[in-house]
Amino acid sequence: MTVTLDDGRVSAVSQRVEACAFGQASAALMGVAARGKSEEEVRAALGEIELWLKGDDAAVTAWPGLAVLDPARPRVGRHGAILLPFQALLGAIEAAR
Repeated sequence: MTVTLDDGRVSAVSQRVEACAFGQASAALMGVAARGKSEEEVRAALGEIELWLKGDDAAVTAWPGLAVLDPARPRVGRHGAILLPFQALLGAIEAAR
């Protein structure tokens, strides 16, 4: 994954995805809504998503579309695939700075 930043915010995302269906869906959701996000917003969203995956319904994330991944919440083995695109986004933002 690579990103372009404008004033510290993601202005473009490029990614190549090789993952299970949940990972592909997560990468697509991440890619669509990443533009305009700051590193801090992505880091906060990642934390919220981790809590949400662990069953914390109060950890409602502002990241659009994640509700489609609800069937993966009880499948702990798929959590890594869902989190990976967001972790990669953080890494790409750090590399782009």
